[in-house]
Amino acid sequence: MCLSSVYEHRPEGESLLCRNIANVRIQPDKLTFIDIMGFQTEYRGQLCSLDFMENKIIVSGADNTSI
Repeated sequence: MCLSSVYEHRPEGESLLCRNIANVRIQPDKLTFIDIMGFQTEYRGQLCSLDFMENKIIVSGADNTSI
């Protein structure tokens, strides 16, 4: 089983948002991350990158679009 961690891109570096993510729902106005226990984390922003080798998801908030 491959689970990922979600990090928010910020000017000072990456900040961990959630771990053990098994599912991602992408909607026009938000991203929903669901962990292995079913806990959901909603995030308003955009998906920046997915690294399947590192099990890492990078997101950026609406007020932080520069990468």
